[in-house]
Amino acid sequence: MRRLSKGFTLIEVMVTMAVAAILLGIGVPSLVSVYESVRVNNNIEKINNIFLFARNQAISYGTTVNVCAFASTTSCGTNWGNGIRVYITRADSSEKELRVIDNFNPNDKLTGSSSTFTFSPEGLSSGATIIYCPGGKNSQSKSISVSSSGLISYGVDGKSCA
Repeated sequence: MRRLSKGFTLIEVMVTMAVAAILLGIGVPSLVSVYESVRVNNNIEKINNIFLFARNQAISYGTTVNVCAFASTTSCGTNWGNGIRVYITRADSSEKELRVIDNFNPNDKLTGSSSTFTFSPEGLSSGATIIYCPGGKNSQSKSISVSSSGLISYGVDGKSCA
């Protein structure tokens, strides 16, 4: 009488591994684009929220609020990829930091139309555009626009980060 064997044969394991490799080869590239899409949506929402926060603080406290590319807790830089800093300048010329977004993914590229934007106590703005390109890809970029009237809105997709 034959005994029942338990387990898998080498051929069954090899066929399963081959099918899994083919599926991963097809699926992983599309997962990367999904991940980049989710990342750009989350980060552009963070940028939108920090501009809304800055405008609300300017109106609520009746002071000028500045938004700039983060360099350190006491200074602004030119690289928006390092993060975003929101602060006010007091009467004695000292700065009070209100909020900071830490650096973004190092593979992504952010560009701004200026290195510093301001919101007046009335909520008016110096105008701004921030473009976020995941992995430096212009085709998947998203942007935030701030008009001189202080209106903050999502801009046109697919702008160049050059």
